[in-house]
Amino acid sequence: MARYRSDHAQETREKILNAATLAFKADGLNTVGIGRLMGKAGLTHGGFYAHFPSKDALVQETLARSLQKTARNLLQAATDTPPYGLGGVIRSYVSRQHRDRPAAEGSCVLPALAAEVARQSPDVRQAVTETIAVLIDELSALSQAGDPAAQRAEVLPILSGMVGAILLSRAVSDPDLSDAILKTTRDHLMGQLLPGNAHDRG
Repeated sequence: MARYRSDHAQETREKILNAATLAFKADGLNTVGIGRLMGKAGLTHGGFYAHFPSKDALVQETLARSLQKTARNLLQAATDTPPYGLGGVIRSYVSRQHRDRPAAEGSCVLPALAAEVARQSPDVRQAVTETIAVLIDELSALSQAGDPAAQRAEVLPILSGMVGAILLSRAVSDPDLSDAILKTTRDHLMGQLLPGNAHDRG
């Protein structure tokens, strides 16, 4: 019975986190209240505090977990998506599919929520900072630059450009301009890669 309770509690926690990930990406961090969120998870408002001490704690864990998933997806793209390496990361992220599915399970939270994160509590910002720092380290390991400082210097503008391209391509109402933002940013970032970071310039 004890094991059942533990398993059930973990399943319930996962339901809350999954509902929070989708709701925050769709509607924003500040708009979604606990009652509404628990309703989306098929749970009662009162049960929230059995799993999280506060909404801030939920936001921290939701954002960190979502960014960790983004990191896994990007590392997989480096292996599976031509031209591979950082080129595969760029091609996978700066894409129409990513632009057109902002609330999808695999979409990155940064284009949707980074501006809101900047106005959250220090604890939330710290959790996001720590997770982004890990993402930067993991992407830097894909770089062919000669030392860690040069690898980081290559990756930081790539990550910033990728996030900015998705954010702006979603913001504009002109489909042609949106596509142009994606294509020109993708081409520019891939053109800046050091030799060895992509097998073609696609």
